Amino acid sequence: MANFLSSIIEWSGFECSSLLYQVLFITSTNRGYSRWGGISISQREELDWREVITEAEQIVGYPTSFLNLRWLFNDEIANTAIHLRKLVGTNHPLLKSAKNLLIGSKSNLQSVGLIVLLVSKAAGFEGHMKDLHDSGVLHSQRALAEIVEMKRTGHLIHKTMANLQEKEKYGDKFNDLLYGNKIVMLTGDYLLATCLQHLGGLRNNEVTELISTGLRDLVEGDFLGEHDVDNNPLPSRPKASNEMKGHYNWEDEDNLAKLGSNEYLGQGKDEWLLRTMLTSGSLLGKGCQGAMNLSKQKHLERDAYILGGHLAIIWQLYLDVKDFFTHPHSYSLVGAPVTLAIWEYPTVYSYIIEAKLEKKPIEYKQLYYAVRSTRAFEYLTKFLEEEMAAILKCSTKFPVEDARSAIQKMAVTIHSETIQYIE
Repeated sequence: MANFLSSIIEWSGFECSSLLYQVLFITSTNRGYSRWGGISISQREELDWREVITEAEQIVGYPTSFLNLRWLFNDEIANTAIHLRKLVGTNHPLLKSAKNLLIGSKSNLQSVGLIVLLVSKAAGFEGHMKDLHDSGVLHSQRALAEIVEMKRTGHLIHKTMANLQEKEKYGDKFNDLLYGNKIVMLTGDYLLATCLQHLGGLRNNEVTELISTGLRDLVEGDFLGEHDVDNNPLPSRPKASNEMKGHYNWEDEDNLAKLGSNEYLGQGKDEWLLRTMLTSGSLLGKGCQGAMNLSKQKHLERDAYILGGHLAIIWQLYLDVKDFFTHPHSYSLVGAPVTLAIWEYPTVYSYIIEAKLEKKPIEYKQLYYAVRSTRAFEYLTKFLEEEMAAILKCSTKFPVEDARSAIQKMAVTIHSETIQYIE
């Protein structure tokens, strides 16, 4: 098995760190395999997510579980928190977001800042900067990690706005929900405004442009494609083969310009990639790229952007698969399982278009079984393996081993848990 593993690594064109190699070797000798590129990962020896995060936080010397508390513990947010009490019992979406923000979960934002810090440390920096860092990360890079995390936090808080178009539907709770929407607007605006203030404090025009275009992409992602009456995104009508406009190659495009185009809508994997890059990959990738700029590592800027993009993609694959299997009555219609199923079998799109034309709710359970009956998860598994290989290959370009290994272990853990949901 060891020889087999070595040949796979050599064939893939990259070297794994000794720590990751040990993880892969140990897990490949047990039963209950998950696969990627011929490498086996045991479900029995699965890496615990909290342990991986704790180890990563020790490497960067900063408990990112509390990365955002310095932003949240102030008079403005304290006043907002007092008013949140009025929302208890209303099921306003803001309450769930506030819980995840403070308590934490694998799907929340805390690992966004951690990834920026890990990439910063993995790259190292020039010798004349050694007095400007803690635990191998520059103070300016820590500030950037906070900015990226809070910018995404503020944006997602804005997205918790409750749809109150039908006033009579909510009865006595309407005024409380409307009050909650006001809190959403004020809190999100405060965080975004503070981000811009701190971003200016870095006094680096190139980084400011990067992060600003990342916010632009976030907003554009919210308006990509069609939406239902509640403003939830819908997948596009699948294109015929003669309508294809080529595949979306996000790695080679100018990331300061507009990402992709509407020509990729209706092209399955290409549409999903474009949506993911706009809503998460762009900001994370540009945060990593900006960290390289701050440490004068110009030669690693593009590699950092690509690594951050692939990490966002594999993360979103996990979230989409988990959402599909754990919420069979309310999963995302633009998640990877549905999008790939529609691309393979366009007849699956009939569930979407029928509900839209007849103005009735989508039959999620029927669509769930329709997606399960396709080869979507076979394609998704291959997609997942490609992303895993890309992360391992790209991460080897960063010289500092402990931070590089932490990034790889995060990806291994996410990959392993995604495969478990699929199998």
